[in-house]
Amino acid sequence: MANASFRKKAHHMNHIDLTLAGGGDSEMSETLSSDIKQDLHGWREVLLPLESLLLWEQPYYPAILVGTTTFLLSIVWYTEISALTACSLVGIILGIIDFVVPFVGPTVTGYKTWTEREEIRFSSICEKIAAFQQDVIDRYHGLSAMRQHNAKMFFFIVMGILTSTAWIGNLIDNLFLTYLMVNFFLLTPGLRHHKITQKYLQPIFNRFKSGNKDKSN
Repeated sequence: MANASFRKKAHHMNHIDLTLAGGGDSEMSETLSSDIKQDLHGWREVLLPLESLLLWEQPYYPAILVGTTTFLLSIVWYTEISALTACSLVGIILGIIDFVVPFVGPTVTGYKTWTEREEIRFSSICEKIAAFQQDVIDRYHGLSAMRQHNAKMFFFIVMGILTSTAWIGNLIDNLFLTYLMVNFFLLTPGLRHHKITQKYLQPIFNRFKSGNKDKSN
């Protein structure tokens, strides 16, 4: 009887802990979104057109993204600068942009008057950034938990991924691989927003699932 009572209390405490943890995650997400909004306050006039560009609100925006990366990496290829110099130049350019944008952002983008509509869009952008950051943190915690509780699976997964990336890096030129990766990350928000990947990949997944069901039957 004492053991049964103890188990009921432990189950009740676990339920309470889980409930409190869920609330804590929600509060943490709201705090993270508020912090990001405060940090990006000087960039708010630039983030709105940047979101429009990444989400392909105009049909020619993907061409602008790919054309920009092609032009910049073509300069790197033509000048044959070293990786250290390229990273240093990228850091210098980002530092200049980060310093200049809060001063010239409203003039360049045309958002000289900030209305409630722009504020709502800015808050939505900050919430998306906070959600992405929280997703990265959750995945890291998931990998850490896997490493502690299932070390063998963690080892084989990590070694498999690293071996695959090493093999791909050996086959493809570094600059061209960088070009593909940059374009992939820049085009991913638009692909997801317009559900292009679901439109073209979902039929393939459905055929694969139906084929497996037919084999099992």
